[in-house]
Amino acid sequence: MHRKLFVFVGYLALLAAFAAPANAERIYVYRYGPPPTVIYEPAPAVVSYDPDDRYAGAYNLQGVVTGFVPYHMTIRIHDDFYPVALHDGTIIKPVGITLTPSMIVHVDGYWSGATFVANKIVVLR
Repeated sequence: MHRKLFVFVGYLALLAAFAAPANAERIYVYRYGPPPTVIYEPAPAVVSYDPDDRYAGAYNLQGVVTGFVPYHMTIRIHDDFYPVALHDGTIIKPVGITLTPSMIVHVDGYWSGATFVANKIVVLR
């Protein structure tokens, strides 16, 4: 008799344990795809680099170049790295400059999946 009572209480405790997390709040964290953008007023004619301004607009990035090979670039914004793809119409200002690591750039373009496609790149420093 005691064994059946002990087993019954065990089953009740097990059911109570499974029922408790159903009421818990769930938090979903997505790390894939483009990060969220912050939109604000257009920058003045002279743009300076501020690491607290992660994005200059919905279709703009501003950060430090960490790597560059033809048609591919990596930008560091705070501690995150973002791939940037260049194409045969990408404008790089000042004209004739070669992008190198540690340059601070402002990139206009759009997101294509997890890659940012650059239409215009302006070297700030």
